[in-house]
Amino acid sequence: MPRIGTLARPATGASGRARLARPAAAIGATVARQPETAVLTGRELQPTADAAWTERTLRTLAGAMAISWSFRLSGYLTFSPWLAILVAALGLGGLLAIVAAWLPAGAGSGRRQRQADWLVLIAVLTGFALWSYFQVYIAPDYGTDEIAFDQYAAQLALHGLDPYLHSMAAAFPLFHVSPNGYTFQLNGQPVTSLSYPALAFEAYLPILLLGITTQAATWMNIAAWAIGSVVLFTVLPRRLAPLAAIIASLDVYIGYAAGGVTDALFVPLLIGAAVRWDDFPGQRGPAAWRGPILLGLAMAVKQTPWLVAPFLVAGIVLEARRRQPAAGSLRPAAICGLRYAGIALAAFLVPNLPYLVASPGAWMRGVLTPFSSHVVPAGQGLVGISLSLDAGGGSLRAYTIASVVVFLALLGCYLAAYPMLKPVTFLLPSIVLFFATRSFGSYLVMLIPAALAAAATTRQLSLAQCWRYWKLAAGAAAGASAAAITGALTVASPLGISILSVSTTGQLATVAQLRVAVTNESRHVLRPDFTIEEGTTMTAFWRQVGGPALLRPGQRVIDTIVAPSYFAMPSISDGFQVLAFSQDPATVSRTSAYVASLWRVVLQPATVNAPVAVGQRITVRAEVVNRLDQPMHVANLPVYLGQVIYAERGLQFSEARVNGNPEGQTPVEARTSSDGVATFQVSSPLGGSNPIYFEANLVRSGTGYPYGYSPILAVRFGS
Repeated sequence: MPRIGTLARPATGASGRARLARPAAAIGATVARQPETAVLTGRELQPTADAAWTERTLRTLAGAMAISWSFRLSGYLTFSPWLAILVAALGLGGLLAIVAAWLPAGAGSGRRQRQADWLVLIAVLTGFALWSYFQVYIAPDYGTDEIAFDQYAAQLALHGLDPYLHSMAAAFPLFHVSPNGYTFQLNGQPVTSLSYPALAFEAYLPILLLGITTQAATWMNIAAWAIGSVVLFTVLPRRLAPLAAIIASLDVYIGYAAGGVTDALFVPLLIGAAVRWDDFPGQRGPAAWRGPILLGLAMAVKQTPWLVAPFLVAGIVLEARRRQPAAGSLRPAAICGLRYAGIALAAFLVPNLPYLVASPGAWMRGVLTPFSSHVVPAGQGLVGISLSLDAGGGSLRAYTIASVVVFLALLGCYLAAYPMLKPVTFLLPSIVLFFATRSFGSYLVMLIPAALAAAATTRQLSLAQCWRYWKLAAGAAAGASAAAITGALTVASPLGISILSVSTTGQLATVAQLRVAVTNESRHVLRPDFTIEEGTTMTAFWRQVGGPALLRPGQRVIDTIVAPSYFAMPSISDGFQVLAFSQDPATVSRTSAYVASLWRVVLQPATVNAPVAVGQRITVRAEVVNRLDQPMHVANLPVYLGQVIYAERGLQFSEARVNGNPEGQTPVEARTSSDGVATFQVSSPLGGSNPIYFEANLVRSGTGYPYGYSPILAVRFGS
């Protein structure tokens, strides 16, 4: 089978002689009748009918992304009215880009389309930069501990101090990091040591040297994502280049770049390492250093690219072996792989060397913290099942074992079926991280740009070159992985936990205190530490009030846990669950999801726009509905209507009369009719400059806390 980029030999007949070539006119006619074939020329395909549709589709989506940026920016017109010009330009520019993508091809159209693609990318990145500015302007606090640690470490390094020898705890107040942005250990204590290689903070030194300290790390992350998008655009084949504008605009990436996730720093480096990586065995001199140097520098930013290296080095060895298929070629192929690994390792060590030499133990502990510290499990990977459902949790180590087994299984499959898996060389580590105890969304998506660059710029291989027993290897790998994953999901959590009562903050609609029943169902003495999970977000750990610190096997206790701060209080309306962690052994247990009710109250009328005369009575109907606004026909259900004046200098008592009760009484109870509607007659003997604000709610039977608050109805009494 001919390789891509080569021409097939002429077909031969039964006699072994090559058939005579057909006349050129006949060949041209055949090609004309088969418009969907493609002529292979090196790494790119010449445009055909299918390719033209692909280009048009991608350019249409890129134009739509430019339009989407106009939507995003339009929400900030009140901050900067001049944005209206850019909003209009982005909207019109996106539409014109889509029109240009669908124009018939003609002379010079390729150059014009390339220019249009550049303009769309510039428009998208301009929108991204301005949108990022407003994200910082509205919420200037750092959202994660990692970005705070990295900038603080850079500031220490700028003053000649070794960040690996200093606690990062000072970064929390310095950059106003919410406690919910901390990384917690299983015992509830936050991680306060620098946990990344040196380039993670050295990347911020240039901007700090310029005297820019406010949001320096955020702006560098934003710039890195923009640079990565430009690099991706330039390295992709021209017909795929609009993908860069599409990827650059996806919510998940821009949210991470502006929100404090520092993975964007390694994206341009890893894209550069991915481009034509399979050329390394045939390259010599400085040209061969680009790929491994960029990989080493990406590894010097965060640990995620570390998992790329084994697959990439294995691919280099297999590529070198394929180029020299003669017997005994394994040794030079292995030397080629070691040469690549050696250059990458040297590039990794260069930015780390000052700290490695000065304090090797501290540096080693820092860069290995994500692997060695007992941090809480979290993320969108498999571990989310154990955090939300009654499946697994009895051994967090089992998840680590499962991820190691999956890694080895994927590496074995990669070696056995290399021609098939070569295009996903840079993406396979994301599958490994999916099964780890910490499997955040950034781990799952930040390798995609580099994987795309690798798949689009490397040579395809014939599937016939796979090891003939690759299916057997794949089956064995799948079996081993399934066994390890099953083990992680079937080790039962050690604690049985249930929520007995809830104390709320009333109109703030948050939970401040819980009483929980905890039973140790394991054979170990456990020390549980509690936190709250809303969706995939964990709060700071709650304080235990009463109850023993250690639980013996079979012991059952009633524990009271209290929120340590407002940030840790979950919403009563959205639901939550309690998680309990133990460190030795490392486990997680959980309650079932707790939701106060699926009901709420709506008021009719929703607004009273005109002033109500003093003494005039108005009727307010409070209707009980579900989350889909469907009426709930429940009779005799108590509904409570409260009143207050929110004045400029604070809360004031109001003097309205509700259902004939004394002036200012609040709340007032009314029972629902068979239609699920409670009726309130409201009047006021006094007028005033401030409206009276009415709000209705339900009360949980048995526990007595309010929930299901209605929208606020403001009524101004007076002439």
